Amino acid sequence: MVKSCDISGSSDSSIKNVTPNDLSEILSESRVRKIFTNGQTAYKLYNKYIFPITSIKAHPLPSTSPANAVYNMERLIDEWKIILAYL
Repeated sequence: MVKSCDISGSSDSSIKNVTPNDLSEILSESRVRKIFTNGQTAYKLYNKYIFPITSIKAHPLPSTSPANAVYNMERLIDEWKIILAYL
């Protein structure tokens, strides 16, 4: 969803100068029923830059980043299974 930004390494907290992608064509030409984000930073950025344009609420999922040590693989799989209802 982020087209470009300034970031130091892979630290989400350092993201600045965000240019969001224009999702209007994808959303208008498809049958998107739900938007999910990979982690809280993506959720916050979606709400700040994309939601005001689309008015489509997103559902945050836990990050799949190795830095997210709170979630083991089994727990991530369990949380991400919610997507199956939309396939």
